[in-house]
Amino acid sequence: MMCIGEEGDVAQFGDWTKRNIRLYAIRNGYELCPKSAHHWIRRGIAEALRTEDYYAVDVLLGGYDDKENKAFLGSVDYLGNGLDDQPYLFRGFCGRFCYAIMDREYKKNMTEEEGMSLLNKCIAEAKRRFVANLPGYKVVIIDKNGYRQLTDIKV
Repeated sequence: MMCIGEEGDVAQFGDWTKRNIRLYAIRNGYELCPKSAHHWIRRGIAEALRTEDYYAVDVLLGGYDDKENKAFLGSVDYLGNGLDDQPYLFRGFCGRFCYAIMDREYKKNMTEEEGMSLLNKCIAEAKRRFVANLPGYKVVIIDKNGYRQLTDIKV
């Protein structure tokens, strides 16, 4: 799970989510699958929005569902709107530049090398068109072997 937004909200929401999903597993004897965790997070943000203590966060959630034997990627925005089971997602202004590239060139069964090449095209386009000069990007791969972070891409 990656969160962006107001710094305090990101820290508090991330901690609250992590602890409550763990509590769910302890109480019920099983962990939530990624899709269920996504819906739980979406509901939590939507319910908090109707109080004065809402969370100004956008969430990207990725995981691997052992029962369905497939990867999961979803997002929830600060209003509680959710997109689930997407092949790729972006957050922030730079993502708007990347969707056109991904829509044109993404293939379902790409190798890791092909995926990194496509990601580098997205980063090059964002660097060319975005006003802010971002120093680097974190790349995470989630598959049936677990979670692993690749070396950061320096721009």
